[in-house]
Amino acid sequence: MVPAATSPRMEHAARVAHARSCARFEQRRVDQESRAAAGLVSVSTTCKSGSVVVDWAENCITIDPKASRVTRLRKGLGIAAKQLHNQGEKNQTIWMQTLTYKGDNRQWRPEHISRYLDALRKWHYARTGSKSVRYAWVAELQQRGVIHYHVILWLGGGLTPPKPDQPWHSKDRKGIKQWHPPMWAHGMSNRLRSTAPVAYLMKYASKIESKNVGTFPHGARIHGAGGLDPSGRSIRRWVLWPAYVQGNASVADHFKPARGGGYINESTGEVLLPEFAPTGGGFTSFIRIRTTPRRIDPSGPFSWLPSSTQVH
Repeated sequence: MVPAATSPRMEHAARVAHARSCARFEQRRVDQESRAAAGLVSVSTTCKSGSVVVDWAENCITIDPKASRVTRLRKGLGIAAKQLHNQGEKNQTIWMQTLTYKGDNRQWRPEHISRYLDALRKWHYARTGSKSVRYAWVAELQQRGVIHYHVILWLGGGLTPPKPDQPWHSKDRKGIKQWHPPMWAHGMSNRLRSTAPVAYLMKYASKIESKNVGTFPHGARIHGAGGLDPSGRSIRRWVLWPAYVQGNASVADHFKPARGGGYINESTGEVLLPEFAPTGGGFTSFIRIRTTPRRIDPSGPFSWLPSSTQVH
């Protein structure tokens, strides 16, 4: 959309800002191409303009970091939960647990959820001989404003996890019972069987919005998952890539963020340069400086699984 009225000063400012943005990104492009000279580099037209004011209006986007975090949460958690559920056998048991603080957010520490998961793996190893546990969790703010966690566990048939706020026991090689401290020693917990684990997690994920994500304690992770098999990890990675990477990659590819922007394929050295560059003044406003051709029409990552990979 073209502004209803533009002054010479506004047009001059737009030209200057546009030129600076293109110059900064062009330097990044040159740096990336020199680093990727031995591999394949995807390059497309950059910064072509007719009317600068029109180009600036049509090619600028504003990104809300909080909204982006929520979108990533819902996409990543949803696909991970579905994959974890499908990995299990027909007789798997599914448990949901809640971890609640007895005080307020002053008692919260970022390592608490990690230590709970470490204790869970220790218990699982004592019962099965394997430290690999399939789990997914999402954080929520209670009505009183205190963070707490909802956890789903996918376990082998017949396994019942300890109630997190209670001590649990294992047996040593001689069969002697050994007691261990609670997995969650910071308040209360709950433990129930689950019949709709993905829906349960996404119910709480849907409550997190950009307007309240900033009220979580500073530095708090708001979701996580573990125990995905290689296929599940590949699918989740593909889902979280930008559209221009998805349109040029399969789930079998190993793209990762490249230094200076864009994505690089670790296996081939191919570089996909980013389509937007920051306009300055923070990383919320961006301008399109290229359109990367899509080599394929992505209909979903499952259609690109290697033939040797099985999806249940």
